[in-house]
Amino acid sequence: MTRRPPRSYRLAKALGVAVMLSAMTASAQDYRNCAQTWRLDHPPQRILALNQHAADLLLALGAGERLIGVAYIDDDLDLTKGSYRGVPLLSRQYPSAEAVYAQRPDLVVAGFASAFRLGNLSREELAGHGVASYLLDAGCGAWQDDLFSGVETDLTTLGDLLGEQEKAQELIHRQRAELAEASRLATGRQLLDVFYLDSASNGLESQGRRGVVTRLLHVAGGRNLFEDVDLGGFTANSEQLLARDPDVILLADALWSTAEQKIRTLRADPVLSRLRAVREGRFVALPFTHLFPGVQSGQAARELAQALSRF
Repeated sequence: MTRRPPRSYRLAKALGVAVMLSAMTASAQDYRNCAQTWRLDHPPQRILALNQHAADLLLALGAGERLIGVAYIDDDLDLTKGSYRGVPLLSRQYPSAEAVYAQRPDLVVAGFASAFRLGNLSREELAGHGVASYLLDAGCGAWQDDLFSGVETDLTTLGDLLGEQEKAQELIHRQRAELAEASRLATGRQLLDVFYLDSASNGLESQGRRGVVTRLLHVAGGRNLFEDVDLGGFTANSEQLLARDPDVILLADALWSTAEQKIRTLRADPVLSRLRAVREGRFVALPFTHLFPGVQSGQAARELAQALSRF
């Protein structure tokens, strides 16, 4: 005959199971992202970042060794060791879904919506495999006039998910201080017309009013040359550019299209070489990823304000 454990033991065991289940439930967290509610089952320990500016934000928040892989590095020129800032590089562009799942992530973070449009890497598909996801606010597709508040949302939400709330607040205060410094540098200066050149490989790829650069320029004491174009990205033509003749040309510096390559293209073109900014070398270059909302946005605004103050 099997002897049953004492009633006190059975009660203690049941209580222990209840406490364990309660702790597991408490560790699960609902969070808002892209106007939807998502769920993270437990504090993330294996995080993937599918864009460079997403990785930068996570590292700044103190993700540390919890960030197990990164992909799609746009403007870091030293990837010879197969890593970015000490984090293994999964792919120079977006990794395959198989490569992502092989890492057994519990959270995947991206900066651009395109990261979640590949095969079975949709956010819903990831959730079905028990993998949480987060898309930086600017990638959600809803236009905001204040890109910096979106960065604060990202820092706050991801700071909560990582248990790094204090660090998130430090970064928010740092961004606000950098924006205040950019505004101070811009005060009392002549407003400069700035043409933003993203890439010159397939036409003059730029941004209109809805582009991120417009907001950066407003803070830094500049004006988007094509602010009257009610678009995000668009392609300008040489005649338009010559007619408007910008004071300064802002260049995105990326692995796939460096600032120096763009300058050589502009100087070699028989029409574009006539622009005053080209003739006088009135160029400002910023890393490509700093020109998208992220943890460097305040720094980008301050550096842009400093650069414009030279002209």
